[in-house]
Amino acid sequence: MKSRSPFLIALTVLLSLAILVPPDVPAQGTQRAGQISRAIPEVAIARGAQNMPALVKTMVDWGDAVRTGDGGRARVALDDGSVLNVGSSSTLMVTQHNAASQQTQIELTYGRVRSQVIKQSKPNAKFEIHTAVGVAGVVGTDFFLGYMNDLFQIIVFEGHVKFCNLDGICVDVLAGQIATIRDGHQPPDQPGKATPSELTEAAVATNVGLSFTGNAPPPHHFTVGQIIAITAAVVIPAVVVPIVTHGSHPAPVVCKNLAAAC
Repeated sequence: MKSRSPFLIALTVLLSLAILVPPDVPAQGTQRAGQISRAIPEVAIARGAQNMPALVKTMVDWGDAVRTGDGGRARVALDDGSVLNVGSSSTLMVTQHNAASQQTQIELTYGRVRSQVIKQSKPNAKFEIHTAVGVAGVVGTDFFLGYMNDLFQIIVFEGHVKFCNLDGICVDVLAGQIATIRDGHQPPDQPGKATPSELTEAAVATNVGLSFTGNAPPPHHFTVGQIIAITAAVVIPAVVVPIVTHGSHPAPVVCKNLAAAC
C-alpha cells in the first residue's frame, strides 16, 4: 500500500477546514458591537494594529476605535438599537457592548458624540460613556457629549443622565439642561438651562443625516428648544470648523461651549 505524502495530508486538512469554517466568520475572540450605518469621509476604524476605512456596513467590534477626521462624521448603529453620532475630529472606542444583558461602555477619547440610547430595562443594565475626567451614565435618553481641552460637557435633549467626576461626585442632568466637568477631581457644575443656540450647535456638530439604521429609539415629544435644534440641524448646512486633535498637532483652542465650532 502506498503511503500518502505529508504535503497531501496537510492540503486535505486545510481544504476540510475551509469547507467547515465560512470565510466571513470573525476572528476567534472578537465580539461584535454594531456597524457603521452612515459615514461622511474621513472616517476610519482602528482595530489593534490595523487601520481601515469605515465604510457603510463595516462591522464595529469590542475594542474598536472609530476616528473621524476634519469634517468627517460617523453613525454607529449598536446591536441593541442605540445610535452613536460621532462628530468631526473625534475618537471613540466601544470597550463593551452586550445587547442581551444591556452592558455597554464607551470611551470618548476626544471630540463630540450624540447618543440616542434605548431604554435600559435589564437587571443591572449599564450604558456609560467615559472620558479621562468623568463618566456619563444613561438610562434611556438622547444627549450630546463633548470632551476637549480637558473639559467634559453634556447637553441632554431627552431623559436624564447621571454626570460624574472621577471621584464619583454626580449631578443629574435633565432634558434641556447643560453641565460641565472642568477637572476630574472637581465637582461637576450644577446643571443649567441650555440656550437655543447651544441646543442647535450640539445638533449640528453631530448631524450625520436624517435616517437611522436598525431599531432606533421611537419618536418622542419635543420641547420648543428641541424643535429649534432639530430644525436647525436639517436646514443649516452642517459646517464645523475642524478641531485640532492632540498628538503631533498644535494645541487646540480652548472652547467654552464644546458643541460650538471654535
